[in-house]
Amino acid sequence: MQMAMEVAEKTFAWATLLSPLSRQGVIAGLINPLAGCEVVPLPLLVEKLYTASEIGKLFDVSANKIGRIANDNNMKTEHYGEYHLDKSRHSDKQVQAFRYNNHAVNTFRHILIAEQEAKEHALV
Repeated sequence: MQMAMEVAEKTFAWATLLSPLSRQGVIAGLINPLAGCEVVPLPLLVEKLYTASEIGKLFDVSANKIGRIANDNNMKTEHYGEYHLDKSRHSDKQVQAFRYNNHAVNTFRHILIAEQEAKEHALV
């Protein structure tokens, strides 16, 4: 049990942006198997969260474009979603990945529509 808590502490020291729900999930994943029962409950997700890839598919753009829009508009905040631990697609490393909420999806929609309208007006 002590070792599990040390792993959690090291994870939290490295992954400083994790949301409280993600932190609870990490602790539950470490402690519950050792205890043999659910000592720490898994957090309940209240709202659907989306990856940049999922949002990109919704709007027929790349995940990279979604990430650039988010960075340009300072959207990686609690207002638009939260950070989670995720496995890197290209290695065995764990990375902090931002997941977006419905408010972020609506904001992306407005930004992408505005970009499209700006392109159309520039062509006319």
